[in-house]
Amino acid sequence: MSRKITVMIIPEGRNKVFSRTFSSNLVKFMLVVFVLWVALLAVMTFNYSGLSIKAAKGVMLEEENDNLRRYMARVVDIEESFKKNRELTARLAEMAGVDLEEFGGQPQIDLQSLAKDYPDSAYIDSQLAKNRLALSPQELARIRIPQGRPIYGWITRSFKIDVKNEIERHTGIDFAVKRGTSVAATASGAVVFAGWDQIMGNFVIINHDDNYQTLYGHNDKLLVEKGQEVLKGDIIAFSGNTGRSSAPHLHYEIRKNGEPVDPAPYLD
Repeated sequence: MSRKITVMIIPEGRNKVFSRTFSSNLVKFMLVVFVLWVALLAVMTFNYSGLSIKAAKGVMLEEENDNLRRYMARVVDIEESFKKNRELTARLAEMAGVDLEEFGGQPQIDLQSLAKDYPDSAYIDSQLAKNRLALSPQELARIRIPQGRPIYGWITRSFKIDVKNEIERHTGIDFAVKRGTSVAATASGAVVFAGWDQIMGNFVIINHDDNYQTLYGHNDKLLVEKGQEVLKGDIIAFSGNTGRSSAPHLHYEIRKNGEPVDPAPYLD
């Protein structure tokens, strides 16, 4: 004979009493159902948390994929720029009647050298000699106007001088690059300064025709001296983090008639 359990409900202010009698087996069954319901609820909550975490990770992965797509697009742009430079060199060589194979092929930037130590001076001299193509006076005059990029990297700060706040004023373009990246002259000319400055660190100023000047700042090591003649494409320094700088980068300026101008139109 099973035991019985009686539940009584006595409402306040009333004489009538509600009571209900349950068998102990029914009570046990209801307790088992309740425990199973709580366990099921816990499992569903756990699974929902897992799905939420996976959804968050999916969003992060999607953002990373977007960043990778933008990065690959940037790589394609850089490759196109290299291609344009090689084609320009070939055209200039053809106009000058120079056989590129005689000079060891078209000058190219060695991307693997970014992870290596600085090359010695003998290597630098030999590379500069290879890049000095015998151009006509007309072509030499043309390459004295700044054109192209001194270095390939992310542009982290653009030209901005029409501002009231002096802190926001920026007279050039900053390229974020690894320390030790080769810095090339964007036009032929004469080095008028190569030394140290508290703000620019190790920097170079080159005079060009048509009252142009280019400036290359925050370098780690300079490869040219004051009074030295350089050709467009010559390696003049290795980038760094010197002077007033918070991270490795190159500060690049173009000045015309002594006034800074936006380098962006001259980059391509």
